[in-house]
Amino acid sequence: MPISDITILCVDDEETPRTLRKLILQKQGYQVVTASSGMEALEVLKQTNVNLVLSDQMMPGMTGSQLTQSVKTMWPAMPVVLISGVNEIPKDASCADKFISKIGGPELLFDIVAQVLKDYGILAELDHKTR
Repeated sequence: MPISDITILCVDDEETPRTLRKLILQKQGYQVVTASSGMEALEVLKQTNVNLVLSDQMMPGMTGSQLTQSVKTMWPAMPVVLISGVNEIPKDASCADKFISKIGGPELLFDIVAQVLKDYGILAELDHKTR
């Protein structure tokens, strides 16, 4: 599947990081939809064809780990990447496909997203820099 056909759901309770991630992923060629909470993300997933969920870990109401558990229960084949400013992986984050630190920057984010999509057979090639 070409990158331009891949939709990523970006979940973060804070508007600025959510918008920044959306813009940098769109610049790579992905389609991006957003949600400001775990509950909103679950509603988006019911209504939109999403290929990967990228969620912040620390959110009020429902953490990224809790969202991941719900996603994996309802959509077992949905890849989920958690991102956090806390460098220690939470014990309940083990059901996520990858856990990355925000300090890794955009290149790490691009590489992890592409690798997870490739692992799931959604993305045929890893070289996102050719776009």
